[in-house]
Amino acid sequence: PSNASLLTSQTQQFTAAVKKTTNTAVTWSVSPAVGTISSGGLYSAPATLTSPQTVTVTATSVADATKKATASVTVVPPVQVTASPSTASLALSGTQQFTAVVTGTTNAAVSWSVSPAVGTISGSGLYSAPAALGSPQTITVTATSVADTSKNATASLTVVPPVQVTMSPSTASLAA
Repeated sequence: PSNASLLTSQTQQFTAAVKKTTNTAVTWSVSPAVGTISSGGLYSAPATLTSPQTVTVTATSVADATKKATASVTVVPPVQVTASPSTASLALSGTQQFTAVVTGTTNAAVSWSVSPAVGTISGSGLYSAPAALGSPQTITVTATSVADTSKNATASLTVVPPVQVTMSPSTASLAA
């Protein structure tokens, strides 16, 4: 094909036709050197890649090296999401800023959510703990890639209410 799109570690078979000569052999090359191509025209994308990369595959005639044909291959790494901090602890009414890094796509946007719905999280990842809570609560904060909603990262957050001490009875009266 003249164009192809692959994920990391995938392969694509290319073919070339040389005409008006009995020597129909070609040599294959890739530029830049991202992945490899066999002498039979099988392109292999690299196993790891941090960002999308466009590679030019060239078939050069052995009979006349000035005669070439090219194809374009776009290699795209899988989308990955990481969130930080991975764990945090807050008091009531406290806030915690979470950040997310999305790799494998040019769209770095994420959507934020919390489960269970204790407190709130803004579109920028700022979590706000509730003002009142009866007991410590562990919440899962999730950053989901907008580019690939099947990819997400989670963080664990514990909201801890202040320690309270009560005594009963609050007043007492005793005889001697």
